[in-house]
Amino acid sequence: MSGPGDVPVIRATGLVKRFKGHTALDGVDLEVGRGQVLVVIGPSGSGKSTLIRCLNGLEEADGGEIEIEGTPVHRASQADWRTVRQRIGMVFQDYSLFPHMTVMDNLCLAPVRAGHHDRDRARAASAGLLDRVGLRHKADSYPGELSGGQQQRVAIVRALAMKPRAILFDEPTSALDPEMIGEVLNVMRELAREGMTMVVVTHEMGFAREVADAVIFMDQGRVVETAAPADLFETPRHDRTQAFLSMIL
Repeated sequence: MSGPGDVPVIRATGLVKRFKGHTALDGVDLEVGRGQVLVVIGPSGSGKSTLIRCLNGLEEADGGEIEIEGTPVHRASQADWRTVRQRIGMVFQDYSLFPHMTVMDNLCLAPVRAGHHDRDRARAASAGLLDRVGLRHKADSYPGELSGGQQQRVAIVRALAMKPRAILFDEPTSALDPEMIGEVLNVMRELAREGMTMVVVTHEMGFAREVADAVIFMDQGRVVETAAPADLFETPRHDRTQAFLSMIL
């Protein structure tokens, strides 16, 4: 997926993850170049969320290699993963905002702790990011006072506040009511237009068709097929991909 001579922002080679005898990832490879959007699709239980959690160290892979901008990550090194998390943002299904903290306090916590900004500069930067997603007026609200779509937009802003090289999205709209999905996808579309490197696990096939540079279809812990969106959705090569798409499209 990277151009000639480019170092991928994220590269995984031969990733393996097992849970109590079950192989969740079975030799997964992927590359994401700078400014590219990789969308991962597949049935429930295919390993999509496990893959994205391994890329951020939330799950420790049992085998394989991960490189961030050409630098190998030692799987068991918490110091390495702390560095990765300052460079690679993560947006979860369930927002994961601190309920006892205001929106602004949620946004400022990580940049201040990481030493990127002092408190005043973090607040100014966060206010600007909230403007981008139409939520400046919610800065002093608590997460429980926001809709699900608003909470997820705040979660995206929280990832952006660390000025990441890339953002991982783990089914960011799966917990939302249908009318709230669009507002989150619109923010993600804008990030893609601005050149943010993204890996997105999603069931939103329209988003995948429109925004992705490449789509991975996973099944039973393996990458079955990787292709440009038009190719994968219109002329999938693998029987399993064809069967999956025929059920959901």
